[in-house]
Amino acid sequence: MASVTELVNAWKEALANKDSSRLAQFFTEDFRFVGATTGRHNMKQETLDVVDSNLRSMCIDNLEVIYENGEVGVVLHDANSGELGKGKVMAIYTKKDRKFSQVKVIRAAL
Repeated sequence: MASVTELVNAWKEALANKDSSRLAQFFTEDFRFVGATTGRHNMKQETLDVVDSNLRSMCIDNLEVIYENGEVGVVLHDANSGELGKGKVMAIYTKKDRKFSQVKVIRAAL
């Protein structure tokens, strides 16, 4: 089973390179991205398409793993995007079948 650290590092790399092919390997087929502050609900392919386009020039830094076990991973990290500016993100990842099935993201501006 992949760790949440491995996943977030793959996400960071995918955003930087606008290439989600490695990131896709971490997600279940029914993966969902839930943006708690934005109201966004994306399925797996929609999430990968957003990463591939990276229209907001999003980048991730300063990862801190708060908690992780075989069912869930909770992280904090900095996020910076051209459109939204700097922010702090808390993400709760749900695990299923040795992959990640959902992430719920809460973002606060800095």
